[in-house]
Amino acid sequence: MDRWLTRLERRFGRYAPSNLTFWIVALQGFTFALLFVKPDALQLLILDPSAVARGEAWRLVTFLFLPWGSASGPWAIFTIFALLFLYTIGTSLEAEWGSFRFDVYYLIGAVGTILSSLLVGPVTNAYLNLPLLLAFATIFPEYAILLLILPL
Repeated sequence: MDRWLTRLERRFGRYAPSNLTFWIVALQGFTFALLFVKPDALQLLILDPSAVARGEAWRLVTFLFLPWGSASGPWAIFTIFALLFLYTIGTSLEAEWGSFRFDVYYLIGAVGTILSSLLVGPVTNAYLNLPLLLAFATIFPEYAILLLILPL
């Protein structure tokens, strides 16, 4: 697998967008602001296979930018911290693996999420972003995450 990725990186690595995490977090922040103003727009952004079959192809991309939690109440502050945490995790993984490998990892996760939605129905990007945490924990096992002064 590593040889295959190395060969692909040598051939297509110059086309890989760098700092992908920044754009993901920025678009999730924009979507959060949009959902804060118009909460019912969430139903237009979730990856729903039956809606995609009816011609709503934008759902294949927009689900990637759904923020965690709700745009109102106590979840709003959680979403801001989740976006900061996602940025920390994503930039660390991209710095460790390189832009091409991180982009391939994220692309495979996005395609896998789309395919899993065909089996289980409507999904959000939680199935895509949580494996980033697992990869981060595997690569950086000594990294301490603190909630105020309590380690998590």
